[in-house]
Amino acid sequence: MELSEKRKSRALSAELAVIGALCLEPERWGGEVFHKLRAEDFGDATYRNLYKAARQIWLDQKPLDAVTLQGAVGKDYTAAIVDAMQLTPTTANTAAYADIVAQEARLRALQEIGSKLTFLEDLDAAQGLLSKAENLLTTQDEERVWGYRELLDDFLTRQNGSAPLDYLDWGIPELNENVRISQGRFVILGAQSSTGKTALALQLAYSMAKSGKRVGFFSYETSHEDAADRIFANTAGVALSRSKRKQMNQFDAEEIEREWNLSDKISFTLEDSGDWTVDEIRARTLAQRYEVIFVDYVQIIPGDPKKPRWEVVTDISMKLHRMAQKLRVTVIALSQVTAPEKDSKGKRRVLTKEDLRESQQLANDAEAVLLMELTIPGNYDSERELIIDKNKDGKHGRMWLKFDPDHMRFTPCPQPDHQKKAEYRAKMAKLRKEQKADRQAEYQQMGLEELPGGKDELPF
Repeated sequence: MELSEKRKSRALSAELAVIGALCLEPERWGGEVFHKLRAEDFGDATYRNLYKAARQIWLDQKPLDAVTLQGAVGKDYTAAIVDAMQLTPTTANTAAYADIVAQEARLRALQEIGSKLTFLEDLDAAQGLLSKAENLLTTQDEERVWGYRELLDDFLTRQNGSAPLDYLDWGIPELNENVRISQGRFVILGAQSSTGKTALALQLAYSMAKSGKRVGFFSYETSHEDAADRIFANTAGVALSRSKRKQMNQFDAEEIEREWNLSDKISFTLEDSGDWTVDEIRARTLAQRYEVIFVDYVQIIPGDPKKPRWEVVTDISMKLHRMAQKLRVTVIALSQVTAPEKDSKGKRRVLTKEDLRESQQLANDAEAVLLMELTIPGNYDSERELIIDKNKDGKHGRMWLKFDPDHMRFTPCPQPDHQKKAEYRAKMAKLRKEQKADRQAEYQQMGLEELPGGKDELPF
């Protein structure tokens, strides 16, 4: 018997056994099987129709057995129902039979995609089919339902296990302490243009790669030459003021040699993404087996030109989030923000996740949202304030970074005095305003009453 015939026979036997188990022990297997399989997963038309009818009976909360199933599909299916019940060796292995049906369905779908690819003449259509194939290949078969006892057992196993903590090493101690990000998470780093978000992202990516992670940096606007200049200004101390003029000194050469010797141990790849879609990022991430990816930046990723941008960015955000979860890859996406409007006195409020440009889905999907802004708006020599505006597993807060533009390097620093004074003045102004309002309220509550006593006129 040919291998394909053996496989076909195995799949048919599994489909028959699933139908037989549903007729023999529907209460035991109905919930699990109907959750795991769709009618389209059955390759045989007869068993597909039987399964579809059985599932509808179950969803309608009616009794499911051989008689009700025959009543739903007609007498033409009597022999198939009897065979399924008689030839099912045991219902104990129904979960395994359902797994076989699901696996065979995925394999048939992949073969169909392969056949279509053979005759395609359009690259975009081929990319779409390959994306579907990748989704099929990365579908997880493991159980994703956890009872309370299983949750408790898993918790204790993790607490008592010897496996080390596997949070991202941001390379900045304050971030490591407050923003603990593990595999499969989606993070947003937002800032206005020219604030330094790409420089910060490159610094963070290098730190993660140096800690042992496989890191991919998908760049949509920064060339590999500019990225390299920024990276080595940071890591090797080769100042941009020298490298841009090809004036490296002896110390620079020694530091570059040191980085060269370390380069085999640092898994960092810069991807010139150009006009890649999320599906292409996903394909590349799978091919390179990245553990962490940076996307610079979300609003540039192309989408359907016929749709409004907010809808495109919403779709991009949801796809990146799902990709992080399914591939167990940490996705750190950079985003532009819209600067808050100024008040009548020329002041503006602090950035929040609501300022992420074009779609609030970015804030909804993210595990953490980090926002960076200048402590003195418009002054690019001022310190940066890094705001932790969303943090599912930790505290919200803020920290300050000093930026060295010649070395593209951010280092933690105390809150700048000018910002402290400005915040103090704003706080006192608010307090005075509140006190004034309280006094006005007390005045409005005052009244005059005639004193009790004699009838003589009062002297006023």
